Amino acid sequence: MGISSNPTNQNLAQPSKFLLSFDRLPTLTFFCTKLEIPGITLGQTIQNNPLVDVPVAGDKVVYDPLTVTFLVDEELQAWTTVLDWIKGLGFPETTDQYKNLPLQQKLQLNNRPQYSDALITIYTNKNNAALQVKFTDLFPTNLSGLQYDVSQSSHNVMTAVASFSYANYSYLRL
Repeated sequence: MGISSNPTNQNLAQPSKFLLSFDRLPTLTFFCTKLEIPGITLGQTIQNNPLVDVPVAGDKVVYDPLTVTFLVDEELQAWTTVLDWIKGLGFPETTDQYKNLPLQQKLQLNNRPQYSDALITIYTNKNNAALQVKFTDLFPTNLSGLQYDVSQSSHNVMTAVASFSYANYSYLRL
């Protein structure tokens, strides 16, 4: 009995079949339009050899950031929530900004208000949940600015981009 080269499921993934949810950012769940499941890199070292240097697998992985594009509502709720979170972590004006991190988080789900967990659910072409990607101890590292332009049509919508670092991510097949 050999290994079959034919996949058991020949349906292809569709890029619009996902849902992102944050413990800390509920409005981003509704307004998220684009994300990229981050890549991962395994370090390596070179083993010297008289003939040719040989690469050897390392023992440490590096995760790319989670980058999310989201629609900006007219009250800027999602954008200002991420902004306040970043300012709370960096407290550029006063140390009270860091102290107020727990107050920013409406649902206190853990004892570490500087972090949040996030979950990406990937759906099949028949809208059945197929895979979940869970991020632990996530925090924002970058938030794009907002560009206002009177020459734009009122039909255009504003988007923003936020990047997040995290301790780890894992997946679960459903």
